[in-house]
Amino acid sequence: MTRIDALRAALAARPGLPVPFDDLVDAVWGAGPPANPRASLRKLVHRLRATDQVVTEPYGYRLVPRPRGPRQLPADLPDFVGRAAEVDAALAGTGRVLAITGPPGVGKTSLAVHVAHQMGDGFADGQLYVNLRAFSEGDPVTVGQALARFLRALGADQVPAGLDAQVALYRQLTEDRAVLVVLDNAGRDQIGPLVPNGSGSRLIVTSRTDLPEHDQIRVGVLADGEAQALLGSMGVAGDEDERAELVRLCAGLPLALRIAAAHLADQDIAGYLADLRGDGRLDALEIEGDQAVRTTFELSYLALPEPARLLFRLLGQVPGADFSVEGATAILGGDATGPLARLVAANLVERSGDRYALHDLLGAYARRLGAPATARLQQYYLLNADAAGRMMNPELHRLALPELPADLPVHDVSDMPRALAWLNAEHANVVAAAVAAGDQPIAWQLADAMRAYFLHHAANVVDWYVAADAGLKAALHLGDVAAEANMRGALGLAHWRSGRFVDALPEYERAVALARQADDQVSLTAYVGNLGIIHWELGDLAEAADAMHQSLAIARTPNTLFNLSCVLNDLGPLRLAVSYCEEALRASAERNLTAGIAFCLHGLVIAHLFVGDLGEVERYLDEVEPLTTPELGPTFQSRVLDARAFLLLEQGRLAEAETVARQAVEVATRTAKDMAEWDARCTLGEALRRLGRPEEAAAQHEHALTGSRTAAFARGEVQALTGLAADHRALGNLAEASACATEAAKTAERGQLRVRQVQVEAELAEIHLAAGDAAEAERHRLLALDLARETGRVAWAQRLARQRAEG
Repeated sequence: MTRIDALRAALAARPGLPVPFDDLVDAVWGAGPPANPRASLRKLVHRLRATDQVVTEPYGYRLVPRPRGPRQLPADLPDFVGRAAEVDAALAGTGRVLAITGPPGVGKTSLAVHVAHQMGDGFADGQLYVNLRAFSEGDPVTVGQALARFLRALGADQVPAGLDAQVALYRQLTEDRAVLVVLDNAGRDQIGPLVPNGSGSRLIVTSRTDLPEHDQIRVGVLADGEAQALLGSMGVAGDEDERAELVRLCAGLPLALRIAAAHLADQDIAGYLADLRGDGRLDALEIEGDQAVRTTFELSYLALPEPARLLFRLLGQVPGADFSVEGATAILGGDATGPLARLVAANLVERSGDRYALHDLLGAYARRLGAPATARLQQYYLLNADAAGRMMNPELHRLALPELPADLPVHDVSDMPRALAWLNAEHANVVAAAVAAGDQPIAWQLADAMRAYFLHHAANVVDWYVAADAGLKAALHLGDVAAEANMRGALGLAHWRSGRFVDALPEYERAVALARQADDQVSLTAYVGNLGIIHWELGDLAEAADAMHQSLAIARTPNTLFNLSCVLNDLGPLRLAVSYCEEALRASAERNLTAGIAFCLHGLVIAHLFVGDLGEVERYLDEVEPLTTPELGPTFQSRVLDARAFLLLEQGRLAEAETVARQAVEVATRTAKDMAEWDARCTLGEALRRLGRPEEAAAQHEHALTGSRTAAFARGEVQALTGLAADHRALGNLAEASACATEAAKTAERGQLRVRQVQVEAELAEIHLAAGDAAEAERHRLLALDLARETGRVAWAQRLARQRAEG
C-alpha cells in the first residue's frame, strides 16, 4: 500500500470525524516516521486533496465522505427481451472496455443500457452516460464537451479549458473510484480519452465501427424467438404465420419492430403486412440502405395526420440531443402538444420526462423527407436565452436582438430560479444551435445571449468556448466587425473566468481595436473596461487604471466605476477607491441593479478593511450579507464570508474567524473561479497562524500560492507569499521566511500592488528584527510606513509609527 493509500484508509476509517495528526503519522509511516512528520503529513494531505476533500481541524484532518455518485443512465426498457447470450457475455467479461458493435437499428443502445443497469450496483461511485452522436449527420459531441460534463458530475471544483488538462483531471478523479461509463454512438477516436482510470471502473461503448481491440460483442438482428417475444411483450396480435412474416419484413430489427408494433395498436396485422409487402414508395429515402427500416418508417409516417407529419419532418432539423414541447412548438409554428403525442405513440419520437428526442435513424429519415429550412428553433432559443440572461445580469453589455417572430413560445424567466432552470435544461442545445447556424448571424447572437449564464452559473467553460468560436467563425466569414469584436470579448471573458489571464489579454486587445475601428462607443466602454480587469489580474495596475479611466471618459457606467475602485484597492490611494465605489453604489441604486448594489457594498467592505476602519467594514457587511443570495453565485458568497472572517481576525475573535474562513473555502471550492478559493485560504492561513498553528497555516498558504502562480494571479501570489513568510517566521525558519517575503516584495513592486506591499515590507521588517538586523528592520519599517501613508492604509500607518515610538 502506498503512503497516500494508507493516509486515505486511515481517514476513511473514521469518515466525517477528525483523525489526530499523530494517529495519521503512525498509520502512514509506522515505526519509522520522517524527521519532520507534521510537514511530511501536510504535503501528503495536499496531494490527497487532488481527489478527496480533506478538512484541517485543530488537532487533525477530517475526510469529507463522498456524496452519492452521479446516476446518468437512461431508463432501462421495461419490455426488454432476448439477447440472453449477449447479456451473459457482457456480465461475465473482465475487460476495462466492453464494446457493443453492430449496424444501425439492431438495439445496441438498449442492450448497453440494460447491461449497465444490471452492473450498476457494482459501481458505487457513479454511472456516467453520454450520447456522442458520432454517426449523426450533425456535429458530434466533442470529447472536450463530454469530459466537461463528466468532470462536473464527478465533483470537479473547476473544469480546465484545455483537453489535455481535462483528460488528466478525469484520470485523476477516476483513479480510485468505481465508476461505470457508457459512451453511446462513439467513434474509435472518441473512446481513449474517456476511459476511466481506476481498476475498479469500466467503460461500455456502443458503435457502428468494429472495435476488436476491446472486449467486443457484435450485435445482429434478433433471432426469431427473441423477435416474437418482443412482439408479444408489446401486445401484437395475429397468428403465428403473420407474426413470423412481420419479423421477416422488419428484418428482425428491434427499432423497426417497435415502430411496427406501435402502428398495429389500431390496425389489423393482415392489412399492415400487405402494405409492408408493397414497393415503390419513397425509394430514394435510403436509411443506411436497409429496406426493412425504410418501409417501416414510411408506413408509420404516412399513417400520421398532416400536422404530425410536418412536425416530424421539421424535427430532423433539431441540432441538439433533445428538445422540449415548446421547442417543437417553435419549429412547427403552432401548438405541438397533440402532434408530438402522436409521434411518441407511433414510436417515432422518444420521450423521457418532459424531454423528447429522435433516434439517429429516424432523424436521418426525417431529414431525407425534406422540410423547408427554418430558423424558428434558433430564434426561440435566442429569445428565451436573452431574456434569462437579462434576468441574471441586466447590466451586462449585449448585442441588440434582431427582429424575431411574435408567435415564438416565451418561458417565464421572471426570477432567477426560473431563468436558471430553463438555461440548465437548454444550454447544451443552444450551443448546438449556434454551431449548426454556420455562417449565419444567429450563431454569434446565440453565443452572446448565453454570456451571463456562462459567466456566473455554467458548470464549465468548454461549451462557452464552443459557442464563442462558432460565433467568431460566422463573424469572420461575413466580415462583421462589431460581431467579431463581441466574440473576441466573449472569448476574453471565458479565458478570464478560467483564470487564463495571459490568453484573455490578446482577445480583449483585438476587441478594443475592432470597436474603435467601427466607432462603436458603447461596446468600446465595456471592452476597454474589461481589458483593464485583465491588466489588474496580471498585476499591471498602472495599465489597468489607465484603461478604466479611458472607459469612464466614454461613459460613466456603474461597472467601470466599481472595477476602477477594485484596482485602486491594490494601487491606491484608498480614498479614491472608496469614492469611486460609493459613486458606483449610487448609480446602481438609481438603476435598481440588485447585483450591482451587492457588489458595490462588498467593494466598500474591502476598501475599508484596507483602510482599517472596522466600524465602516461592519456597517457595510451588515448591509451586504442579507443580499448574498444563491442567485449571485457561490463565488460572491465566498467573498462575503472571507470578508467577515477577516473582520473577525482584526477584532481578535480568532476561533470564529477560523470557522468562517473554512466556510469561505468550502463554498469557493464549488465554483469555477479559483481566485476566491485562494483568497479564502490565505485568510484561513492567517487565522491558523494567529491561533498558534503555523504548520497548518503554511499548508493553506502553499495551496493558494500554487494556484495563483499557475494562473499568473499576481495579487494572489503576493498575499500567499506574505502569509507563508509569516508562517516560516513563526516556525523559526527565517531563511525561508526571508525568501518568501523578498519574492513577494518583487512581485508587488513589479505589479504596482502598493497597498499590499505595505504588509510585505512590514513582514520583512519583522523577519530582519528576528534575525537580529535592527538597521535592515528599520529600513523596511520606514518603507512600509511611507507606503501606508501614501496609499491611505491608516491603521497600518498608525501601527508602524507606534513600533518606532515603542522601539
